[in-house]
Amino acid sequence: MNIHKLLKKIIEQENELYNLYKLGETFAVYENPQLAEHFNWLASEELRHRNTIQTFLEEKTLENTKVIDYLDALSIEPYFTDERAEPADLEDLILEALIREKHSYELFQKLSEILEGSLSQIFRMMSHEELKHAYVLKLMYEMVDQQSG
Repeated sequence: MNIHKLLKKIIEQENELYNLYKLGETFAVYENPQLAEHFNWLASEELRHRNTIQTFLEEKTLENTKVIDYLDALSIEPYFTDERAEPADLEDLILEALIREKHSYELFQKLSEILEGSLSQIFRMMSHEELKHAYVLKLMYEMVDQQSG
């Protein structure tokens, strides 16, 4: 695998999460209106992550970094096997998003450990943001679960 392919895949996954959150926002408007704003915020976060990675791709920021030496050892299989989500309801959507956030967290955390300086800090910050997203999703899931149960 090369760095170009890795960054393209990250962009795909960030797009998928963005789309999932926009769908969640739509579901929430009808099923659980107080969650719509949370989904909107999550979508904006994923858009920001995607734009950051897109910039790295366009500017070839990671081309001559240590990450190239570790591409085959990153163990990113779970990240690459996430397929297009087709949630049946809000609960299903939140569970799917939690899995994807976990995969993003793990990948960004690994990249932060491999890279140095500001690149390491950027990926560490994004990994921490993915943890925050997972926490918000967990709270949202509990709200949905209480209403349906």
